[in-house]
Amino acid sequence: MEEVPHKKFLNEYFTGRMKGSISRGELYNEDLVTGDARFCGTTASMCGIESAGFEQNPEKMKEAITFDIMLHAYMLMQSGIPMLYSGDEIGQVNDYTYKEDSEKREDSRYIHRGKFPWKLTENIKDAKTVQGKLFPALSKLALLRKEETIFAGEANVWTLETRNDSVLGIGRRMGEELSIALFNFYDRKQEIELLAEEVLAGNEFRNLITGERVDLTKPVALERHSFLWAKRRT
Repeated sequence: MEEVPHKKFLNEYFTGRMKGSISRGELYNEDLVTGDARFCGTTASMCGIESAGFEQNPEKMKEAITFDIMLHAYMLMQSGIPMLYSGDEIGQVNDYTYKEDSEKREDSRYIHRGKFPWKLTENIKDAKTVQGKLFPALSKLALLRKEETIFAGEANVWTLETRNDSVLGIGRRMGEELSIALFNFYDRKQEIELLAEEVLAGNEFRNLITGERVDLTKPVALERHSFLWAKRRT
């Protein structure tokens, strides 16, 4: 992998220029000589919620919401202070009206700085809507991050070997507590087998989201763009 062509690949994908891309965004500070650029857009638009809504495709919308939640779960598993960008909690999509303002049209960053759509907050209790799926899911993740001691700032955090380029594994340890998190960044179902000593020791884990028992000594299946937050029973 080389830096310049890989960056070009990312820019083409996240701006929707690439065939099959679900993402919608715009470049920022593009250098026409070197080809370097950054990209802008809301999380929802980057994950496919905007394009799925435009196509009126329920299956694509379901997958986009799953992707969006997984990325936030990944962010919340990191060390440091997590940041939820305004509008992410209700799946706010890109605002292209900045192009109509002469003082803003040259700065594509305004695409993800649109006015907060307060009307959409009325949908957070309707499970049939994008907001009714995203808001409760992100709220639960944020609450777990706040309540579980495994997320303390002084916890030890490291990357787990999953032997799968599509699945990222993260371990967290705080005192006697241990958590294992797995994130499938691929758009197809993946199965992995962990080799971590703590897992092979036969310790019993539970799914932090559902509370169900998880046996990490056996192969773990992850649906496309899904994740697992597991914590060892104490």
